[in-house]
Amino acid sequence: MSDDQFMKNNTRELGNITVSKEVVAIIAALETTKVKGVVGISSGHKAGSVDVLPKKDIVKGIEVWMKPGEAAATISIVTDYEVGICKVAEEVQKKTKNALEVMTGLKVLKINVNVHGVKFKEEAKKIKEKKQKDIKK
Repeated sequence: MSDDQFMKNNTRELGNITVSKEVVAIIAALETTKVKGVVGISSGHKAGSVDVLPKKDIVKGIEVWMKPGEAAATISIVTDYEVGICKVAEEVQKKTKNALEVMTGLKVLKINVNVHGVKFKEEAKKIKEKKQKDIKK
């Protein structure tokens, strides 16, 4: 078993369950994008600007740490200016933690949220339209 996976012994002796870091990152990313006020997931700053990752690359904005039975994650997001940043970040933490615990059975120690940028209404609308086009492809 690699550091990228967690193996859980089934109490009914049916076998082992293995969850990879990538699966944890995908769940975290999908739950994050559902939160109202999240424009998108970011990979960080590039030359003074913050880019929102396209849907196919959103896991690049999630960093996951795992040890047997436990997980933690750091999520980099861009928020909508018109929604409270702290409120959005707290909602991301709650929803992501709950989803990971329910779906994987792992104990989630913490969810760190880094707000890398804020988009104004016009910018957020353009990003949303671009996402819609990417989904239709």
